[in-house]
Amino acid sequence: MTDAKNTGTYYTPKILSDFLVKHVFSKYLQRDHVSILEPSCGDGQFVSSLLANNVLRDFTSVKLNLLDINPNELGKAAELIRKEKLKNVRVIAKACDYLDYKKTGFSLIIGNPPYINKKRLKKEQIEKCDQICTEIIPEFGETKNIWPSFLLKGIESLNEDGVICFVLPSEILQVNYTREIRKYILNKFERIEIFAFNELIFENIEQDVVVLIGIKHVETEKEKGVSFFHVEKLEDLKIPGYIERHSNVHRKKLDKWTNYVLEDDELNLVEELSSRLNLNSVKSLCKKVEVGIVTAANDYFIVTNEAVKKHKLKPYAKPLIKKGTQIPNSIRVNRARLKTLQDTNKEVNFLHFVSKERKKFSANAKKYFAIGVKKKLNEQYKMGTREHWYAVPSIWVSEGMFIKRSHLFPRIVINTAKVLVTDSFYRINMKKGLHIKNLAFSFYNTVSFILAELEGRFYGGGVLELTPNEFKNILVPYVENISTTQFTVLEKMLSKDETIENILDFTNSILLPNLSEEELSKLALIRKKLVNRRLKVSNKILATDIKENMEFQNVTSPLESVLLPELAEH
Repeated sequence: MTDAKNTGTYYTPKILSDFLVKHVFSKYLQRDHVSILEPSCGDGQFVSSLLANNVLRDFTSVKLNLLDINPNELGKAAELIRKEKLKNVRVIAKACDYLDYKKTGFSLIIGNPPYINKKRLKKEQIEKCDQICTEIIPEFGETKNIWPSFLLKGIESLNEDGVICFVLPSEILQVNYTREIRKYILNKFERIEIFAFNELIFENIEQDVVVLIGIKHVETEKEKGVSFFHVEKLEDLKIPGYIERHSNVHRKKLDKWTNYVLEDDELNLVEELSSRLNLNSVKSLCKKVEVGIVTAANDYFIVTNEAVKKHKLKPYAKPLIKKGTQIPNSIRVNRARLKTLQDTNKEVNFLHFVSKERKKFSANAKKYFAIGVKKKLNEQYKMGTREHWYAVPSIWVSEGMFIKRSHLFPRIVINTAKVLVTDSFYRINMKKGLHIKNLAFSFYNTVSFILAELEGRFYGGGVLELTPNEFKNILVPYVENISTTQFTVLEKMLSKDETIENILDFTNSILLPNLSEEELSKLALIRKKLVNRRLKVSNKILATDIKENMEFQNVTSPLESVLLPELAEH
């Protein structure tokens, strides 16, 4: 797995490569001469599919360019096709980094580009990625992974009616840093096809992927636009004519593409109701929304009561909630809940060392600093940016907090116990005259939950994440003077594991009183479709028995630590 993390090598399942080869060649490569490039061919899965499906024999001439940074793997791929001795096929195999490759003018670029986190790239690779991406898209921003440079370089290397077919991480559909890539793709291709899967297609890897096919030129106006295809399971792709019979959503304009699961009338309903209702954005209600504390070494700075006692650090210990799973089924953190966590020896103490010289601390604190130095924490990058490595910045208590990663629905939590929180939360302080209790309650409504699904993104395992800006953009039917009785009812429903459907029936009656039963029913179905897509639940199944008040427990898979730098840092 370590080598895979460093090289970004995760081989495409045969069922998928076979399908893509047949699909692309039968629909979009009906010509005499073709020039094909696979920029990271590995040991030849796509080459095997080209041969197995006999798609090369009908061309007058084929120039097949195979690249891979690993010469041993490249040799395996090249040998597969050379031993077939196809007279119309010329094979050009080159062991090199595609980032350095200069040739252009290809009819088809196909493959599964490497997924390598910036942290695992060499400095020169990062510089190459930056150069490629910013030359093509000046607004691109910083490199976070290697795959965007493969995609953008590939698109620029196509001929005037070329086709690209790549297996890509699903983040291309949703995250902010790929927004400019989506705009670029819409501008470059007359037709775009996205294949999304209701199962994880790489064995033992929780990485959600999609297939992007971009076609520069199509014959008819009807073909133009963006089509999304839902694939329940890979085996379905073996069914003859599966895609032609399968439902898809055909769109002309898109921004964040996670909305493909909804039909146009459903998206229009959400937009229409969002405009009609008296909604406020979170940022218009809050004075401050800021990421929680970044310790850069949670195991060192966030400890149990036993550890505080062992190291005699009580003067430095402040109550802290480390992650949302410590406060499941709740809308507030009170002292009783905090005490329960402390009594069960959970890590709910933050060691707050102010920024001053080490000699001014107690002997016990100095001994604890020595433990940190022995672990070389003082040599870590983030520690080096501080005046004193042990002094964590931005220590302040918020009125409430938003749990940035959730499973079945997002939550705002009131901070009555006045605890600190880590960067698993966004800290919230309200504007003058507004109250966190009203915002926390008002957030529980079907419209805001739908907007959170559309605004955020999801990763393997189904976790929903919103960035600070995405959270601040969520619209809420903010209601003043939520009564103590109303708030208590909601709190009890959460603590008793009521389904989210029941909870929303209650809160919607207070927050969305002007919506008809029909509108509320349609919204409920829309929310369910979005959640089911994220959780990889078939939309054919009514998951009515799901208890939708559990906090997601496993947010970081091994591969996500490589692919998703924003997850890897926590």
